[in-house]
Amino acid sequence: MSRIDTDVEQMRRFLDHLRGFDQMLDEQFRSMIGHWRELGGAWTDAKYHELGRDLEEVAHGVERYLAAADGHEAHLARLIQHADDFRRA
Repeated sequence: MSRIDTDVEQMRRFLDHLRGFDQMLDEQFRSMIGHWRELGGAWTDAKYHELGRDLEEVAHGVERYLAAADGHEAHLARLIQHADDFRRA
């Protein structure tokens, strides 16, 4: 039974870390894109546009990951709940 307690606590810590990471990733990436756009009037050379294309490419992956993140978090939360229920039984 103690093995379940250890695993559940590790899972809880990871879930908290994952949620924090997902929130930070979302906020920081949006902020970066906004800041890049603001520079469009001051920085107009080819490298500005190259960075924009690279950010757009990365954005697709970030958006895809964040769209799936809620499902991963919910699944892990359900596993934790099942383990808690098993421990109490």
